[in-house]
Amino acid sequence: MKQVYQVTIAATVFVAVSLGSAIAHDAEPTYDRITLSVSAEREVKNDLLVAVLFAENQASRQQKVSETVNAAIRWALDKSKETDGIKVQTMQYSTASLYDKKIITDWRAHQSIRIESKDAEKLSDLIGELQERLSVGSVNYAVSKAERDLAAEALTAEALAQYRRRAEQIARELGRKTYRIVQLNINSQGVHPRQIAYATRGAMAMEKAAGPAIEAGVQSVSVNVSGTIEVDAGSM
Repeated sequence: MKQVYQVTIAATVFVAVSLGSAIAHDAEPTYDRITLSVSAEREVKNDLLVAVLFAENQASRQQKVSETVNAAIRWALDKSKETDGIKVQTMQYSTASLYDKKIITDWRAHQSIRIESKDAEKLSDLIGELQERLSVGSVNYAVSKAERDLAAEALTAEALAQYRRRAEQIARELGRKTYRIVQLNINSQGVHPRQIAYATRGAMAMEKAAGPAIEAGVQSVSVNVSGTIEVDAGSM
C-alpha cells in the first residue's frame, strides 16, 4: 500500500526594489526585483539498516593476530553471503605494535565489515550470529537512495509549484501583470544516518548473542527553493 506523507510548506518573502534603470533612461523598461524563498518538508521512513562489526586480536606474534582476525572475517563474510537480502563488504584492516620500554611486546590486528539490508529482522538475526566471533561497532538506520530520490523529486515539484504561486501572488498584490524568474536555487536537506543505541560485547565475543531490538523511525526531508524574480514596474 502506498504510504501517504504529510507535506508542510513554509514560505518567506524578501522584497528589494531597484529603480536605477528608471533614472538612467525613461524609454527603457524598468523592473522591481523580489527575492523569494519557499520550502517543502515531509517525513520519510528509514528503510535501510546498516551495521559495522569488527574482529580484533592481540598476541605476542604478529602472524598469530593476523591469522586470527583474517579467519574471523572470512567466517563472517561467508555467514553474511548465506543470507538473502544482505549486502556485505570489508572495511579497513590495521595492525599495530605495542611497546614496553621501547621493546615490542605484543601485536594487535583489527578489521571491520559493513553489512546492510532493508530487512531489519534478517539483519538483526545475522548480527546476533556474527557476535559469536565479532563485536558490534555501530548500528544505524538510514533512508535508501531510492526512497531519498523519490522524496526529493516530490518535494522539488511541490516547492516549485509553491514558488510560482507565491510569485504570482506578489505580482498581483503589487499591481503588476507579469513576472519573470532571473535566478533560482534548489537545495535539499535532511536524511542523515541515525545511530541505534547498542552495547558492544567486547573484543571477541565467543557465543551467539541475541540481535538488537530495532525500530526504524522516520526522518524529516526538505527541499528549499530560493531565487529572484522581476516584475515590470511599468505595468502598474
